Amino acid sequence: MEAKYAWGIEVGEFALKAVRLQLVGDQVSVVAFEVIPHTKVLSDPSVSDRAGMVQITLGAFVQQYAQELSTEPIVMSLSSSMAFARFATIPSVEAKSLRSMVEYEARQQIPFPIEEVEWDSHVLPPDDLGQCAIGIFAVTKDRLQELLSLYAENGLEPDVLTLSSVAVYNALQYDLQLDVGSQSVACLDIGTNTSDLIVMSGPRMWIRTFALGGSQFTQAIADAFSSQNIDYSRAEAVKVQRNPNEKTLRGRTMAMRSVTAQLVEEVGRSRDFFLSANDGATLDHIIGVGSTLKISGLRTKISGDLQLKVERLERFKRIEVSGPDPVQFEERSINLLTAIGLGLQGLGLAKVVLNLAPIARVRKKVWQAKTPWFVGAAALLVLASLGMFARVLIDRVALSKLGQAAERASTTAQQGKQLVSNLQQVQEIAGIGASDANALDLLAGRDVWPWIVHDTFAALESTNPASAEIGSDPQAIRAIDLGRRRLVRLEELFGEYKVDPANQSRTIEVFARIRLSGKGDAKDLDPTMFFNNEQAGVLAWLRANKDRPEVPYVIEADTLEVPKWREVVGGKLSEQLPPSGDTGGDEGFGSAGGNSPGIAAGGAGTGQSGGGAIRKRNQGPIEDKQTGFRGSLGSGDDAPSDAGADESEGADGSRTGARRRAKTQVTSTEGLPEVDMAKEAPLPQAPVLMGEKDKEFEGVLRFRLKLRSTGSPTAGGEGAVQ
Repeated sequence: MEAKYAWGIEVGEFALKAVRLQLVGDQVSVVAFEVIPHTKVLSDPSVSDRAGMVQITLGAFVQQYAQELSTEPIVMSLSSSMAFARFATIPSVEAKSLRSMVEYEARQQIPFPIEEVEWDSHVLPPDDLGQCAIGIFAVTKDRLQELLSLYAENGLEPDVLTLSSVAVYNALQYDLQLDVGSQSVACLDIGTNTSDLIVMSGPRMWIRTFALGGSQFTQAIADAFSSQNIDYSRAEAVKVQRNPNEKTLRGRTMAMRSVTAQLVEEVGRSRDFFLSANDGATLDHIIGVGSTLKISGLRTKISGDLQLKVERLERFKRIEVSGPDPVQFEERSINLLTAIGLGLQGLGLAKVVLNLAPIARVRKKVWQAKTPWFVGAAALLVLASLGMFARVLIDRVALSKLGQAAERASTTAQQGKQLVSNLQQVQEIAGIGASDANALDLLAGRDVWPWIVHDTFAALESTNPASAEIGSDPQAIRAIDLGRRRLVRLEELFGEYKVDPANQSRTIEVFARIRLSGKGDAKDLDPTMFFNNEQAGVLAWLRANKDRPEVPYVIEADTLEVPKWREVVGGKLSEQLPPSGDTGGDEGFGSAGGNSPGIAAGGAGTGQSGGGAIRKRNQGPIEDKQTGFRGSLGSGDDAPSDAGADESEGADGSRTGARRRAKTQVTSTEGLPEVDMAKEAPLPQAPVLMGEKDKEFEGVLRFRLKLRSTGSPTAGGEGAVQ
């Protein structure tokens, strides 16, 4: 049976730790391992050239295993101090919607602009309530590039970069075979500068990192024994000394007392965080890794103060040692857990698959591995080309005898093109074909407008209005100060559809007339709070969700602009406009006065040049200005009362009409009782949310959508309505 190999490499502050794993069938074996200490501990204050010391260590390792490293997968770790992990909870959704939700959470959780980091995520299985926990992991591109450049200088190019805490989780999950029914188990990994508490509860995980590690213990000893000329390096030796004399033991214990208390406090705080976030969970068992846990009495202190069972990892249950000395490996096992987890991901056995390596570097390495195949393919192509060249010479001789037949074929083709052109002209004059094609296109695009309405409302809701603002209690809404209201109201939604027959593209210009409240004049209003906030802004939402596979269009982010605002006083537009007289692109919109937070929606129509418009308001008609399509959303009807046939100009300039039923006319009221409709059937009044002198601001948010499928646009355009 063929063996599969992978490397797991951790470059820590104290040493380089590497493990070469072999997979044969279902058995994982350690065939080689190395622990190469740096010349000095990198956390030593006297170290001035960290990069130089790492290069020396890497050089010694790569020189020894150059052949294996050049052909086998390499998985390396990032320390918790360099990267970070965040956890969030989302409802269980379909796979096609999951990616957009995870990306949205990533933008909220990562404390840097998303463009400045490399990030990846892992979705954990849903719980009994249908909630999915997601882990979001990230590292800044600057720090990552600096690290990868250092590795590349020594000929080491990792295929995968993952967090050391995730590697520890994968190693313990594999070795302990934790299943769904297992109780919660934690691992305390005490590193040089930071420590991780990794909690495993069945297939779920939880990680907390805190800034306390072995270097703090070493520094405390160095400070306590400074009068005896013990520097950081000698203090490190005193820290791990197995059987010191009574005086040294007493001094070491006193020196580390405060740091030990801090460590116990952080472990207890981490446990409390986990238990508070996971109702009903228990945690009374911790597995300890890291050289710091070799300090005598430390495990006893943690166990006694926190009432926890603390044990060190001494040996692995499912991983064999087939190459190196098993005794030596067992002595080092407490420091090799991270490297083991890295190697397991390289073999495809990791529970959490995470890769923070830049995509460009991964692709480059894949292409380099395929170079020999490209060379062979090129050689075959050259041979095939020579054969084709000889064939061309033979065919040319035969083709010269078919000159007359080719001329006749060309003449016939020209005649056919002329006939097709004549047919198209006749169809345009007779109005044949275009309407049928448009009717089919209306059906084909029927799912576009619901998505536009959905995205518009989702973008406006991204400003996170207070629960009272979206409730049904007007008094609760009025109780919120105008300057603190975050609700953005949609007054009217309008789409203008355009077709470019030249390149078979279709677009929709979307106009959303909106209102929001605030203090001050229009020129003093800061719309960025609502529309361009990178964390919870309307424009930020539209940019983040511009391209989703399940949506039938792509939002063109470069068309997004902050609206220009007009004052609305007491529910009515102010006469004062911005100095330029620009209404913010709201031409063609009526002003909806009053306090009613009306919601409007619209669709797309057809036109002469592939463009048209259908508008839906709170009341009144739906009207396609180009094709004569009309209808009504409310009680109003702007058609003439005696309209027998409503005609409008069609795509070719002709008059096309749709016969409409005439209104029923009451010719006589004799004998009918008088009815006071306002008294007998009063209409409910909209709640008054604004005072007579209160100011709102109105503007038009506009952006363009590009439809994914080109359809079959005709000369008369095409349209889709809800």
